[in-house]
Parts: sequence; structure tokens; C-alpha cells
Amino acid sequence: MMELTPLKHAFARRWIVMGALSSLMVAGLGSCGGGTATSVPDAVAPAANPVALRATTDTGLVQYFRTALGPTSGANNPLSMSKDLALATNAGSASSTPVAAPMAPGAAVSSGTTLQEAGVDEADWIKSDGSQVFSLDPTNVSGSKNGGLRRLKLNADKPQLTQIDSVSAPLSSDMRATGMYLDSERKQVIVLGEGVRTWSSYDAWFAPNVWGSGETEFSLVSTASDTPMQKLRTVRISAHMLGSRRIGSTLYLVLRSYPQLPGLDPAWPSTKLASNQAIVDAAQPAQLLPTISVDGGPAQALVQASACFVQDANVNKSADVITVVGVDLAGTSHRHGARCFTGGTEAFYMSEKNLYLSTTRTAYSYSGITPVYGTEPSTDIHQFALNGLEMVYQGSGTVPGHLGWEQNRKSYRMGEHQGTLRVLTQTGNTWNGWIGLPMPAVTGGISATPVNPTLPTTPTVPTTPTATTSPAKLSLLQVRDGNLVTVGELPNATRPAPLGKVGEQIYATRFLGNRGYLVTYRLTDPLYVLDLSDPKDPKVSGELQVEGYSDYLFPLSETLLLGVGKDAYVDGTTGDGRAAWYQGVKLSLIDVSDPAQPIEAARSTIGKRGTDAAVLRDPHAIAIQTSASSVRISLPVSLYDTPPFDARGLPSDYYRFTRVELQKFEIDLPKKAFNARAALASITPGQSDISNHRSLLWNNQVHYFHDGVWQSENWQ
Repeated sequence: MMELTPLKHAFARRWIVMGALSSLMVAGLGSCGGGTATSVPDAVAPAANPVALRATTDTGLVQYFRTALGPTSGANNPLSMSKDLALATNAGSASSTPVAAPMAPGAAVSSGTTLQEAGVDEADWIKSDGSQVFSLDPTNVSGSKNGGLRRLKLNADKPQLTQIDSVSAPLSSDMRATGMYLDSERKQVIVLGEGVRTWSSYDAWFAPNVWGSGETEFSLVSTASDTPMQKLRTVRISAHMLGSRRIGSTLYLVLRSYPQLPGLDPAWPSTKLASNQAIVDAAQPAQLLPTISVDGGPAQALVQASACFVQDANVNKSADVITVVGVDLAGTSHRHGARCFTGGTEAFYMSEKNLYLSTTRTAYSYSGITPVYGTEPSTDIHQFALNGLEMVYQGSGTVPGHLGWEQNRKSYRMGEHQGTLRVLTQTGNTWNGWIGLPMPAVTGGISATPVNPTLPTTPTVPTTPTATTSPAKLSLLQVRDGNLVTVGELPNATRPAPLGKVGEQIYATRFLGNRGYLVTYRLTDPLYVLDLSDPKDPKVSGELQVEGYSDYLFPLSETLLLGVGKDAYVDGTTGDGRAAWYQGVKLSLIDVSDPAQPIEAARSTIGKRGTDAAVLRDPHAIAIQTSASSVRISLPVSLYDTPPFDARGLPSDYYRFTRVELQKFEIDLPKKAFNARAALASITPGQSDISNHRSLLWNNQVHYFHDGVWQSENWQ
């Protein structure tokens, strides 16, 4: 038995439920306020490969959808499934997948958005150019607030932000903001939003059934210094945004949609078989694909059917459409390109040169509310080369295992270096831990105070390792002859040692240059240092065993990592003797200067059992400011440090809520040591959902953004 918590934040983020896999589409379109679709030629023709994508035609795509929307489509149809989903969350949706890119020592006086890859920007609630700060006011699920945009000025003389101006409604009234980008070179902000749903849904790619008729909108807002901010244009797309990235003057969106055929009953009752079939048979390409509208103009096709792909061997012939769109941010009028395909996807990763879309090939089942993978799951990956508005299909491949249960970590299972994609997958098909239990609601958010549960049932896990037992699998892939081919892997015949121990699950993963880092956990936190310098012969350089675990790994220097997760108390007397009770939020400095002997150089624990940190579910929620000899970090936490009334003196005791605050640490790089600074307590009383809390470190100042309020002080 083991108490684990990758779903520990489900109550404060979103519940994950099983669903049929999604499908994807990608096509090319250039437009000015709409326009006609044009296809982008592919660099290679896919070779004979069962998971490869195949270009299609109007006729071929329509035929695909006639099957996908037909009488056997009920289990895959979001419109019918959504009626059966009863659990809901009041947490706002967080965009995309998140962590920090390394910053050169001495290069920055200001923290920025933490990124997985340098040069690939990610949306967040606050942005700064070093002189001005932009923030989006919080939104809620009901849409009563749609995220006002504010611009504030940094003051070198004192820790104070002075508001310059604002845009009260950068998005339409039926939209809620989900994040923004700051395009300083072109002096504009891009505000992203999604439609307010009229039914409950689970905002996770595990549940493609619930996307239905989503809407995405983004507005370009001019921030030219000599004029007040003003909207330049607003673009609306009839698809739900799964994630986004920005590279230079191009905004990339990954979108999901589902054909809406008027009159079609998705349940296919016997009384409507004939009428349903007539509707499906009469379907035209324009009804099946998403549309785009600029500044309230008429809706036009986002892609043309002739520019789409299908995946013939996909296990789920659902009618989902995933469209990858590149938007030109430099032009005076709207231009975009796109590629699309049907088949399935549940995660994406982007480097500066390529976009990778992946999907588990086996259908999910349920264990309670958690998905269960097939006994031998595998993951398909499709690669598209990026060049501005052009997205050219390069090839597809398959790796063993799946990408896990935590949506925010899935992109970190992948990383590209010098033309090689590295992927870490998990082999266990069920989650061997506790689920975050629903918490009592509190004013202003969702409580992170867990209900004291009874001990969970001991999960069924192998008791003796076998030659093939490995909780994690590493695959290295390269494009060859139009396919994404595995050129190296771990374990292998030459190096058969497993990655992780029996019953462990993958937590933090990170690829940095020629190295990879992997954290698995059940009782202690084994951190593996992977040598990836030879893609054909990857190897484990070293291993570190410490108590607790890391959810994310942030590079502080070439040889020092910051791990953020939870501390844990080992309990060998409970369950199967392999139990551990997680405690407060743990910060760990990991010295990897000698990859054969990684060392935990220092650790610090925030609060007691029950303490939560926003960064554990969204890596954008940590601010990192690097100088020549030190690194300053700040992170919002919900502190549980007050002894419980029924304290038993046991590691399973939950402490009571104390306050919401911004924790601060200065890390001495030469000494590899933590120096705790006085926390900045929130001026907003009581408990709140800290998911969208952020902070900015600038020169010697700290600025804490929470619940629509900025709070500032000098670094102390």
C-alpha cells in the first residue's frame, strides 16, 4: 500500500475521467479576415507504417465521418456522453502544459514565465517586459468575469506597481480568459479565451467525450507606449483550445472540435435510425470541420478537407477533429495556416522546430473515477516540422507504454535534442494510489484541506520483479524515410536494468541537452540521471534515493536542479509494508555535477501535511530569478501549519489551514544551500483556490498576484 498524490490536486484543478480517444486534423489555410483554404505540401510521403497519417480528399474524409458518426459512434460522441457526466469542478481551466527553461547566470534581473523549452513561449496570467507588467483578472466557470487586462508600471524607487491603463473586456462576453502572451517586439498582448460551457465537463484530455461544441477566441491588443491599449482584432474559432505556444511572430494553437450535424441524435435510438442515417449520408465537408471568424465577420472554413489526414489503423474511429493552427502576429490583417488529421491525440510537445502529437492506442476503462490503460498500452507520436505558418508532416512512430495520469506533466515526458525525440512512458495500467477526495467548498475557491480518510485498500502490484518489469520506458526516435523510428531504448537486451522499482509510478521528468532526468516514487524518490549523448546507446549514469518525491524539476545551473514536490514519512508497518504518508511541500537541491553520483545537496519543507503549492499542478506558478551567484525563487502556497484538534501525533494527521502566502527562498549556488526569506502573507483573508496565483521577481522587489490583487514588497 502506498499513499500517492499525482491526482492529489484533482479537487483543486479538475477531475479526470475516462473517455474515448480524440482525433486530430491538420490543414493549411491563409486568410485575411477569413479567406480560402490552401494546402501545404508535405516533405515526404509516409511509408508503409500502420500508425502513419494518410492524406485524404473531400470524398475520403466524408466517408470517414459517415462511419465515425454512424450507429456505432455512441461511445465516442461527446454530445451523448456529456449528459452522463455528473462530477464537476469549480476550478478554472489552466492552459497547457508547463516548466522553467534555464536562464544564464547574471542575465536576468526579472523572473519570467517558466518554460519547458527556451524560445518556446507559453501562456500565463501575468507577463512582464522588465518595465511594465500585464495581468489578467481571474475568471470563473460561470463567466461572470471574462478576465480584464491591466497594464502596470514597475517603480525602481519603491516596490509598487502603478496601473497605466486597462481593457475591461478583451474577449466577448460569452468567453472566459485562460491566459495571454506578451509580444514585446510588436508591442501587443494576445489574450486567449474559451467558451463558457453550459454543461459540466472535465477539463482533461482523458475525457475527449466532453469537448463537444467548444469555442476558442483570441484578441490582439496593442500596447504601443504612446497610446492607451486597444484591441486590434478578435478571432473566433469553433473548436476548443487544448493548448498553445508562441515562437517569435507565430502563435500556435492546438484545437479540438466535433462535427455538429443538425437533427442528428447521437444516441442512435431505434426510432431514429433512418432519419439519422439520412443526415449522416448527406453530410458535407463544410459541416464536419471547424470554422473561423474575424472581428465578428461571417464564419469561414478553418481548413479544407483536401488538406487533412486520417490514420487508418487508429484504435478509435471517433469523429473528433484536432486542428493545429499557426497565426501570423506580425501582419496588419489576419493570416493563418493549419494542418489537421483524424485518429487520436491526448498530449502535445513543441520544440523550436517541431510539434509532436501523441495518443495512447488502447481504449480506457475505469477504476472508480481514474482511467485504466490496457495491459500492454502503446503510444503513437506524429511529428510536424514548423516554419512559421507551415506545418509539414514528417512521420509517425510508436513507443511502448503511456504518458501517465497527470495532464500537466505529459509534455514533459517528451524532449527533443539535435533531431532526436526522447520519450519517457509508464507501463503500469492502473494508478496505485489515493485519489484526491472532494473537499468542503470555501468562499472564493475550493478548499485544499483533505478529509481525513481511512486507510486505502492495498493496491495489487507485482511482488517480485521479472526480467521485463520496468515502471518506466525510455525511447529515442528519429525521422527516417518518412517514419518516426526508434533508434534506442531503455531497458534493452544490453542494459536490462529497470527504470524504477516494482509498483512505482513516474513523477517528474525532464530532458536537458544530452541528459534526461526521471523521478519514480512509491516509498522513496529514486531520481535517475540518464546519459543520452548517444541516441543508439542510452544508459543510466547514476541514481539518487531520497524520501519524498518531486513533481517538477527546474534547472538552476548546468549542474544544479531544483525539485519541487512533497516530503513523505516512510511507514513500514502499514499495508504491505511499503507505505509513506506525504507531508509538506518539499524543495530539493540536486547536485548533478557528477552524473554517476547525484546528491541531494539541500532540502527545505514548507508547512505540514495538507500544505499545497500552486506549482505542483502548474509550473508557471514558480518565479525564478537568476544572478551570478544566487537564485531567488517565490511560490504561492496554501499553508497548513496549525495542529489539528484531534491530533494523534501520527504522520497521517492532517494539519489545519493557517494562511495563503508567497514563500520566498534565496539559493546560494556556490554553497548549494537554501536561505529562507520571510513569506509574504496574502492580504485576502481566508482560504482560496491558489491555482492562478503568480509572482514576479524584479531587481530587489517581489510582486505577488492573487485573486485579482497585486501585493508588493522589497526582497527581505
